[in-house]
Amino acid sequence: MWTAKGKSSWEIGQILGISVNTVNFHVKNVMRKLDTCSRITAAIKALQLGIIDLEYRR
Repeated sequence: MWTAKGKSSWEIGQILGISVNTVNFHVKNVMRKLDTCSRITAAIKALQLGIIDLEYRR
């Protein structure tokens, strides 16, 4: 979700309290599982498949 919102690995790490390496590890796993070559393509595919949702919720 954070990648789809345009956050960098560093920003995601700060938000979640994890290292940049950990963020990149998980992003690469998502890319592999969704059979994509970039984090942007993975985010778009996850949105299309309904895996993530960008709508604001209270």
